[in-house]
Amino acid sequence: MKILFLGTGAAEGVPAIYCECATCVEARRRGDAEYHTRSQLVIDERVGIDFPPDAYYRALRYGVQLAKIEHLLITHSHMDHFYAHDFILRGYKYTKTACKDLHIYGNTAVCDVYRECTRRELRPEIADTIHLHEIQPFGPFAFDGYTATALLAQHSKTEDAYVYLLEKDGKAYLHLTDTGRLPEETLQYLRAHFAGKEKGVDLVTFDCTFLFRTAGEVSRHMGLEDNMAMKECLKELKVVDEHTRYVITHYSHNANPLSENLQKAEKEYGVIAAYDGACMEI
Repeated sequence: MKILFLGTGAAEGVPAIYCECATCVEARRRGDAEYHTRSQLVIDERVGIDFPPDAYYRALRYGVQLAKIEHLLITHSHMDHFYAHDFILRGYKYTKTACKDLHIYGNTAVCDVYRECTRRELRPEIADTIHLHEIQPFGPFAFDGYTATALLAQHSKTEDAYVYLLEKDGKAYLHLTDTGRLPEETLQYLRAHFAGKEKGVDLVTFDCTFLFRTAGEVSRHMGLEDNMAMKECLKELKVVDEHTRYVITHYSHNANPLSENLQKAEKEYGVIAAYDGACMEI
């Protein structure tokens, strides 16, 4: 699996859209290398995790053809992870070439947001090419050689937010964004899923909204110490092993994620700090 991080920021982005704090002023002064747009992944050019308002611009920046994405795994309905308005542009006069059919997978709220955002402008011929799948936690589903499982996140009180386990050809990717420390149901599912297997997950992406500030057990986001607590927990459950790589992402401007601080995190915690445009392969 080839994993491209199109966006690595929290909801407000870095620099934050309306902020003039010291971190945001400095990020603007330094330019694009310090920018972290809203969270988004593209895997093998065909599978996406989340679809934020920044998708169009970052796709241009990194040469991604959004029309080639056939499957979208959506973590939850918050605007920075699911901006459904752009789907009305997949046909009619907005494109002269046909897009591949798009399958969107998400919870009940995601399906409601899709219908709400596209109700007034989505033309029938475009709607026919978009297939909405309401999925439940802990129920694996397969598409084009991949198996995906939505797992419960600790994030929202108004909907069942998901994180995802994605597997293909003996490789496994665990996507833990947006979430705090994982709930017990998810941990027990992962333990059972990997019991008896020869190897654990190849790559884990951690929510690291708070960076050097510890969030604790009840927060809906994490920092580095929370990531390390989850790493040790996953080790005990034999979900990860000595070959697993760990990535941090989803930074808030409040955590001062300028490059020198991300480099410090890499050095002190043994993680890979993702940035917009980072690409990794497992």
